[in-house]
Amino acid sequence: MPGHQDNAEVVLALDIGGTFIKSALFRDGELFRRLEPVPSCSEGSGEAIAAAFRQVLRQAGEFAHLAVAVPGPFDYARGIFRMPHKFAAVNGRSFAELSGRDAECFLHDANAFLLGEMTHGAARGFSRCGGVTLGTGLGAAFASGGGIWTGNDGSPAAEVKLWNRPFRGKIAEDFISARALLARFPAGSVREIADRAKAGDPAAQQLWREYGAALFELLGKWQEEFSPEVIVIGGGIGRDLALFGAVPAGLPLRKSALWEDAALYGAYESFRKGLLR
Repeated sequence: MPGHQDNAEVVLALDIGGTFIKSALFRDGELFRRLEPVPSCSEGSGEAIAAAFRQVLRQAGEFAHLAVAVPGPFDYARGIFRMPHKFAAVNGRSFAELSGRDAECFLHDANAFLLGEMTHGAARGFSRCGGVTLGTGLGAAFASGGGIWTGNDGSPAAEVKLWNRPFRGKIAEDFISARALLARFPAGSVREIADRAKAGDPAAQQLWREYGAALFELLGKWQEEFSPEVIVIGGGIGRDLALFGAVPAGLPLRKSALWEDAALYGAYESFRKGLLR
């Protein structure tokens, strides 16, 4: 049958987020087809979430293997959702039950982001690498010698996490998150605040500089602890790094080279090379 040999090597990679499920097909180390994002229905019913997973698999067509990047809490060994907030309606249920197909590989989305950047992006060629995703929350992962620092539960190692670190009398995510920005500026979205800053609104510009100052302060302490050669910044908010103010000398920040594709590459590489299994 024509194409049967090729299909045997095809891997479908998913990046399950709170808003969308992104996906792509890989073969021979390369992404060869991006698929349309599908709303993840993370706040909806179990039936709605299951329907979203099945829609993603249907639109992929024929593939041989499946690798999934998904945020925690999640049982990465058994593919079971453990989230009491996003995907709450399927807490305790497995991806295989919901989608009709199990995956060979599950990994945390922050680890997937960093692994993708290490293999195909801005952290390629470095030994000690940090990855930070700026969006709804504050994700972080770290690697040395080609290996991701992973906790017993499959999520980033506790010592490298940033979102819940004590910071300015609270935790870091109280200052460095979409929630933190929207709490201080009358806007419908973070994108609107960024657009206002780019258009010259002084209050919006000051808010972004304060966000940047908090991030740089936090990452300066992280750098002192782990001595990364590079810290790759990704996530939707990370695209506006230019609004954050001057990056302190010696802080080795790079913008993502892969953006939305990073976690997809990471999921694929985790399956292909077995780095996280």
